[in-house]
Amino acid sequence: MSTIVFLAEWGVRSVILILGGALLLWAMRVKDPSIRLMAWTAMLFGSLAIPALTNLAPRVRFVTAQPSVVGMAKDLENVGAIPVPRGPEVPPQRRSPDRTLIVLGIYGLVGFVLLFRIALGFVMGLRLLRNSGATELFGVRESDDVPAPVTLGVVHPAIVLPSDWRQWSGAKREAVLAHERSHIRRYDPALQFISALHRALLWHNPLSWFLHKQIVRVAEEASDDAALAATHDRAFYAEVLLDFMQGGAGGTFGAGVPMARYGRPDQRIHRILDGTSLSRGVTRGSAAAVLALGCPLTFVVAAAHPADRPQGIPIVQILPVPQAAVPASKPPAPKAPAAPPKAKSALAVLTGLGNVTPLYTVTVRSRVEGQLLSMDFKEGDTVKEGQLLAALDPRPYEIQLAQAQAQLAEDDPAGPRFQSDQANVDRAKLQVAYTRIVAPITGVVGLRMMDAGNVVTTGSPLVVITQFQPDVLVLFTIPEDNVRAVRDRLSDGSPLTVEAWDRTNSTRLATGQLIAVDNQIDETTGTVKLKARFDNKAGALFPNQFVNVRLYLDGR
Repeated sequence: MSTIVFLAEWGVRSVILILGGALLLWAMRVKDPSIRLMAWTAMLFGSLAIPALTNLAPRVRFVTAQPSVVGMAKDLENVGAIPVPRGPEVPPQRRSPDRTLIVLGIYGLVGFVLLFRIALGFVMGLRLLRNSGATELFGVRESDDVPAPVTLGVVHPAIVLPSDWRQWSGAKREAVLAHERSHIRRYDPALQFISALHRALLWHNPLSWFLHKQIVRVAEEASDDAALAATHDRAFYAEVLLDFMQGGAGGTFGAGVPMARYGRPDQRIHRILDGTSLSRGVTRGSAAAVLALGCPLTFVVAAAHPADRPQGIPIVQILPVPQAAVPASKPPAPKAPAAPPKAKSALAVLTGLGNVTPLYTVTVRSRVEGQLLSMDFKEGDTVKEGQLLAALDPRPYEIQLAQAQAQLAEDDPAGPRFQSDQANVDRAKLQVAYTRIVAPITGVVGLRMMDAGNVVTTGSPLVVITQFQPDVLVLFTIPEDNVRAVRDRLSDGSPLTVEAWDRTNSTRLATGQLIAVDNQIDETTGTVKLKARFDNKAGALFPNQFVNVRLYLDGR
């Protein structure tokens, strides 16, 4: 068997196996991502085992309606032995002896590029893991070179967190670690590494790419469910994940499994928010079912061979008809010129997943230290700029002010210490003023972060103020293929209408205008961030709310 025939046969059998497995998953309505991952894994190893099973397993013969490709090739080799009427001599077509080498060269070149990419990513991942630092958490390392959590390594994987992970809340840290540890329990880095090798060997099989994509996707879904089981808060986890995605944190590290890599952000976020159940993992019954269905399917696909064609079936040879034998005929009447095809209408509406963002968000912090005497606001109320929010005990700073003023009174206005003592007085007055903490902007105050009676230090956060009225912003993404159309219309100076709809796309919440397009494409998701401004006097949009966005390019 030639190399080309071997690769072609392996690719065809792999297509049948993966397609058959996918149809079984669809017919059985399997929704649990852990079980789906086991099924896709079984298809992967079944496809890798096809060459060995084809040669070692007993052949299963089946009758086809037409002769096989191999049989037809053999028949065509002997077709010259059949007597046929001879016509004028037709020069035989010369077959290029290098055609096989060209095909093998193309296959080898593409395969080498893919394998080199895998090897390069593998080395980069190991170097990143080696340069990362240990933490006090078991199996967890940290690095300045990762923007989001990632599991690195094939044989001995480890979790690598961004260097700012200690600033995360306890709930965020618990969700991230639950997500990444589920990858390690399932050996996902090694599985995805093997799947990438399978894709490189069978790159000519489109379903090998589809299989790898499914393995990555359902592994992330299963890990998302593990994080949700740890936090029990879908909205919070969706916010954490979207923050990593919008921060461009989905890069691939070869042997690594980044937390924010796969799929469109809107589909993944909707799955988290709209889901009602979590993965229960792979049970003994589900594992037995996958093996009971997968093993026979793999064996039949690998061992099936067409039955030999019965003797006596005539072979028909098609010969070129001599030019003289073609009867003369009238030249065909000239056709009327065809009308030019109508140009397709330009894309008028773009959709994407958006996140409501306040115009301003300010974390009010204490600028001096001291005992907190009062919190002078009601949580959730609207406060005005300059309104008193909290008060610290001013007495220590008033004493410092009195001392500085007494020292200044003893100085000669033309003396060398006068300016220095005057600066001390001004500094003491400023510290006294800082004991009264006022609102820097007009907005809605959130929940207080500290109660009266506590001693606060310089920089201690007290409350967050957000301004989302009368206007509010929405950040959303569109595919990179549509960026040019959006920029062309913005350059015309005409406003582009943007609508915000609820999660079910049944109710329009607000209408606004596009105001900005980001200056770079997220290479992980292939999307670009856009910013729109909405009139929010009615309060229909709330900070960090997820909305479906429609961008109209027709200037409506």
